[in-house]
Amino acid sequence: MDLVAPQVFNNFYTCYMKTFLFWAALFLSSAAIAQTFGTSFEEPELFNGLYTDTGDASIAHNLANNANEPLVNYLTSGGELGFNASYVPYDTPGTGLTDGDTVGVTDSPPNNGNPFPEGINGYEISDTDGNFILAFDPLELTSPTISIDYFISETGYEGDGTVNTSGSDRLRIYVKNLDDLSEYDLLNTTGNDINDLGIEGIWNTVSVSLENSLNSNVQLIIEARNNSAAEAFFFDNIIFEGVLGASNISKSGFTLYPNPARSFITILSQETGTISTKMYSILGEKIIDTVLLENKLDISNLRSGAYILKITQGNYVSTKKLIVRK
Repeated sequence: MDLVAPQVFNNFYTCYMKTFLFWAALFLSSAAIAQTFGTSFEEPELFNGLYTDTGDASIAHNLANNANEPLVNYLTSGGELGFNASYVPYDTPGTGLTDGDTVGVTDSPPNNGNPFPEGINGYEISDTDGNFILAFDPLELTSPTISIDYFISETGYEGDGTVNTSGSDRLRIYVKNLDDLSEYDLLNTTGNDINDLGIEGIWNTVSVSLENSLNSNVQLIIEARNNSAAEAFFFDNIIFEGVLGASNISKSGFTLYPNPARSFITILSQETGTISTKMYSILGEKIIDTVLLENKLDISNLRSGAYILKITQGNYVSTKKLIVRK
């Protein structure tokens, strides 16, 4: 018995250590790829004053950054998420943002008693006289949780947001799965008078967890409609938390150039096999679905603006933002 007991103990100890090391390795592996992305609008350059849209207020179009005016778009430099803004008019178009309005990145919080929750900057959307859509860079994540802080100025909002007209104010914040185009609301005031919801005058945090989303390309989108400078929406502290998608782990990405581009882009890969591409507008509309010929993609028919490009080759998938300039 004296000889058997140590052997039993050793077997137990060996089994225990293998189990412990297995779970420890699994935990460390999971922790290594757990990621947090987001923005509190601290990276973009700050400009004060009004933003004036130089586009046609009667048609839907991407908004452009103007010199020395608040930035409505931001191309990430590797830190905070980038974002792009677009405008969709009322059914009967109005002036939109062509008369100069307070939108874009700002260091002016709602009022002195309500500073931005994270840092000194945030994003404001007010007096849009149409629909202002702000779309953030998509991310490929597994089971992500997305959260955002928002503030609605306490004033007289009109209508219930169900019709696309002046005096029918509306705010919707949602996450779109770009793979199957499903949408998940964080906040949607449609069907309600904003004044009746009890969400004005304070910072609120909303979030959504997509627990069954596996290696999905997800994008946060804000749709805002109001018609007064006093009717202002503010946003800050956007956070994506989740496990980095498997394709991002196994492959750092494809090489795409030029970007910005005018007529054609070239997509290169170190792997072999057919490369297929899908192009989406920042509103999620699929506008290109094709297989590359000689690694080139024709974009000559696209308007100037920002687009989302999904590239697939075998088991590898990558999502990139493409800027088109004519």
